[in-house]
Amino acid sequence: MSTAWRRRVALLPVVAGVAAATLALRLPNLAEAVGHVLPAAGNSALAAETPAPAPAPVPTPAAVAPAPAPLEAAAPAAPAPAFDPDKLTPGEVDVLQNLSRRREEIEARARELDSREALVAAAEARVDKKLTEIKAIEEKIAAAQAAQTAEQDQQMARLVKVYETMKPGDAAIIFNTLDFAVLIEVASRMKEAKIAPVLAAMDPEAAKALTVALATRRAGPSANAPATGSGG
Repeated sequence: MSTAWRRRVALLPVVAGVAAATLALRLPNLAEAVGHVLPAAGNSALAAETPAPAPAPVPTPAAVAPAPAPLEAAAPAAPAPAFDPDKLTPGEVDVLQNLSRRREEIEARARELDSREALVAAAEARVDKKLTEIKAIEEKIAAAQAAQTAEQDQQMARLVKVYETMKPGDAAIIFNTLDFAVLIEVASRMKEAKIAPVLAAMDPEAAKALTVALATRRAGPSANAPATGSGG
């Protein structure tokens, strides 16, 4: 190797160091220049791409408003989605089951009430029937008693007429031995003009007892009852 070549090789590190130092000094200036160039270029490109605003329309003085468009018929409502039990949540299933049980309980209660009402109605019908039967029996008994009383009154009236037509002495003999209850019924129905001579002809003790009984009877509720005997 020649001496000149050796000198060049020895100078290479020095040249490289100088070049590196020079580049380091110029890098900040280069970055600042690039930063100014790039925004300017971007703004120019954006201004070129943005269209200019259209001019505002000039209103015409006799402008007529356009007629409103006719209303279109409302579109039919979409049908409700079909019920799908498979899409129910467990909570919804529980609610439906509870409602179903509640409905069954209400229906059972309603049937029970209907049954009770039917039983009550049947019982009331039986009671009404019994009351009607009892009333009919009471009416029959009252009619029978009235008929019996009328019959007894007729018999007593005939008996009174018999004693009133008898001679006082003959009637007194019978009155002395007649049952006292019957005697009072007969004597109380006889006219005073007919019973007076009979009392005079009777046994004094019997006549006294009959007189007291007649006075007590006539002083009671039946004192104003008219005599049913017939005169002769």
